[in-house]
Amino acid sequence: MSRPPWLQHYPADAPQELPLASITLVEMLARSARRFARRPALYFFGKTLSYQELGSIVDRFACGLAVRGIRKGDRVALCLPNSPQAVIAYFGIVKAGGIVVSCNPTYTEHELAAQLRDAGARAIVVLDMMYQKIQDLDLDLIVVTRITDYMTTIARYLYQHRQGRAPIEIPSRETTIAFHDFLSSATPTASGQFPIVTPDDVAVLQYTGGTTGVSKGAELRHRNLTANIQQLVSWFSPEERVESFLAALPLFHVFGMTVTQNICLAVGGCMVLVPDPRNMPVLLQLLRKREPTVITLVPALVRKLLEHCEATDFSEARFVICGGAALSFELLKAFKEKTGQLIIEGYGLSEASPVTHCNLPRGLSVKRSIGLPIANTEAKIVDAEGAEVPVGEIGELWVRGPQVMKGYWNNPVETANVLKADGWLVTGDIARMDQDGFFYVVDRSKDMILSSSGFNVYPSEIEQVLALHPMVSESAVIGVRHKDGSELIKAVVVARDSAVTVDDLLTHCRRYLASYKMPKRIEFRPELPRSILGKTLHRILRVEEEAKTQNQHSSASLG
Repeated sequence: MSRPPWLQHYPADAPQELPLASITLVEMLARSARRFARRPALYFFGKTLSYQELGSIVDRFACGLAVRGIRKGDRVALCLPNSPQAVIAYFGIVKAGGIVVSCNPTYTEHELAAQLRDAGARAIVVLDMMYQKIQDLDLDLIVVTRITDYMTTIARYLYQHRQGRAPIEIPSRETTIAFHDFLSSATPTASGQFPIVTPDDVAVLQYTGGTTGVSKGAELRHRNLTANIQQLVSWFSPEERVESFLAALPLFHVFGMTVTQNICLAVGGCMVLVPDPRNMPVLLQLLRKREPTVITLVPALVRKLLEHCEATDFSEARFVICGGAALSFELLKAFKEKTGQLIIEGYGLSEASPVTHCNLPRGLSVKRSIGLPIANTEAKIVDAEGAEVPVGEIGELWVRGPQVMKGYWNNPVETANVLKADGWLVTGDIARMDQDGFFYVVDRSKDMILSSSGFNVYPSEIEQVLALHPMVSESAVIGVRHKDGSELIKAVVVARDSAVTVDDLLTHCRRYLASYKMPKRIEFRPELPRSILGKTLHRILRVEEEAKTQNQHSSASLG
């Protein structure tokens, strides 16, 4: 095999081939607790936990699980916002030999029930405000915590005063216990009951965002997650015992879990926990008070920060990293002009723990590129038959590396669809690679529109054209299916000014798009549906259109 072109652009201090240590998350945290014992590990509203304290509490939590019958391979759901409890429970579960089932706290009762049922979860660690959503589920153990459990006394008082209501009362049940009571009841003698955890054991069931269909649990082994930690540490070279990570992105999402939580704790950094990044005054206060050196963001948060931050708020940052969704060049440029920080964009997916590509932390940053494959990672662009296409041509992105999942939980059919026998992971993303080895995502294959002309149309191309119009804030383009199987192109637009018209936008689009790419319908809305990470949910828009079509057909039949 010829030498991959991307290796020539690697950071000077980043190895092209990394000798990976085969370790578990349990070993990683235990090592950090020894090496950085007195260093602050977590900061939460005035409360600091050292690495030694964190390691001790994690041990007690694991003991509590063991005492209550949680055995190796049991699934334990984690449904918490960013907080010390989330970190403690995450590492406590894996130390007890369990598998973390990461859940979104904003899920509805229906969504949670479906995920826990699919995972076969025996237990859950949940916020008191979420208790009513899971109280009727068939679970052996429910550990309930309050967001104030690890706040200082003053912070707890201020929080409760601002809430203006009494704490939620949790009914006394045999299966339900408060977080602090759970820790207090754990006995040190239970430590001998811990099973041996190996690198090949599954550590996390990371459910995919479901933005392209039914959510599936990616089985991430300990070796997958610790490999991605080592790959990213070699790429960025964060300083041990020095860095401070702003944990604004949810830790239940794979991006926050690895790039914020796991890397921070691997290098002895201090994690500044933000339970709700939508609370801009609190987020800005933490930025200014704690002066984090590593900041991970998503485009929606970049946009909000630009509206409210001062130029000096990022003065201490060494790395500002963006993922979760594509960042427009205009937003990247505006952030650089205001803060002086060049955002580092990368690419990943739940099935790869998640990072496979990243732009250079110091040096060349290529416009609209997701960057280069990181150490020990292969990538290629293939056609519909799986054959590699020539450099520069568009095809589907496949990746291979030690961070790639074992498979989908209890779903051999879907696993076979995305994991090839030789280890290649089918990402479902349409991309291209240039002659220097930089990759560019064109679109998701499942968002592709088959226009009435017979040509494939990629929504992002039309969305980028609409973004050039000064009166357009953002847009989402979808295909509306015809009876003949082709799709009509529809644009859903959020306008900056109500004066803009459909004709204005069509005239604008004609300047940039071939006739077969022109939207046939344009709808104005005040906002677009989004996932927790700010991704536009094209699927929701398509479902709405299908429902409209069915209603029209029903009305016609009745007439």
